[in-house]
Amino acid sequence: MSILLSAFADEAAQDLDGQIQALKANQVPGIELRTVDSINVADFDSTLTARVKNAFDRASIQVHCLATPLGKVQIDSPLAPELERLKRLSQTAHALDCQRLRIFSFYVPAGRAGEFRDEVLLRLERLIEVADAEGVRMFHENEKDIYGDVLERCVDIHQTFQSKLGAILDPANYIQVGSDPLKAFAALDPWIEYLHIKDCRRSDGHIVAAGKGDGQIAEILKLFLAKPGRQSVAIEPHLFEFASLKTLEIHMTGDPGSGQEIGVGGDYPDALTAFAAGISAVRTLAAQQKQVI
Repeated sequence: MSILLSAFADEAAQDLDGQIQALKANQVPGIELRTVDSINVADFDSTLTARVKNAFDRASIQVHCLATPLGKVQIDSPLAPELERLKRLSQTAHALDCQRLRIFSFYVPAGRAGEFRDEVLLRLERLIEVADAEGVRMFHENEKDIYGDVLERCVDIHQTFQSKLGAILDPANYIQVGSDPLKAFAALDPWIEYLHIKDCRRSDGHIVAAGKGDGQIAEILKLFLAKPGRQSVAIEPHLFEFASLKTLEIHMTGDPGSGQEIGVGGDYPDALTAFAAGISAVRTLAAQQKQVI
């Protein structure tokens, strides 16, 4: 079975043509669509969606997943706007021949996640109901500072919703909250349908090229691909502080490329070089597993 490889091309360029060129130059056939021209996919209008669709069709690039910000809001914020945003994103997904949406499980106050469990699960249930009605499938990603950041709470989420909600595993994000990525894979194996490849050093929390950190990427990649039907691998290098990162993360500091923010390597001269290095590192690991990416 062939691997469905994609990447977050807005880490290479903000403009649409630049993202396509970066994907083509690195022989990546799919994209995790997050931003174009600094516009988040959640804010696409029909005109921009049509332009993106036409450009990707001409370049033979497939949208594998909309990397949405759904659920990346405070737990006490109104839910109705998120439900409406999900409906708009579903329309965008269908227009782009995509049925996958990446989501999160709401920012919760530090040290008080347990107090908000019921509210988080209620909100996720409502999102799942709307997604089902709209004909799209959602995938929860472990992310710093949301309810589902540490392994135990991710397990709680997926045990609650079972097959109704897919799991994305991001090894670097687990390291940055003190969870073990390989243990996370074992615990979440029944629900993992998508792999985000991002590596991290445990010693200082900095993102590094795949295989250079403590994310146990090679082992996880091997286990992921060993299960029949599981083939969606997305590369999210995070090796350079690309233009829109500060709008996506709540802890960003420093100038582009400085690496001052925990989570950004800062060891590359520009975004294109960092993007290419991230893709190359994953291909090297895959080759060790006798997989061609």
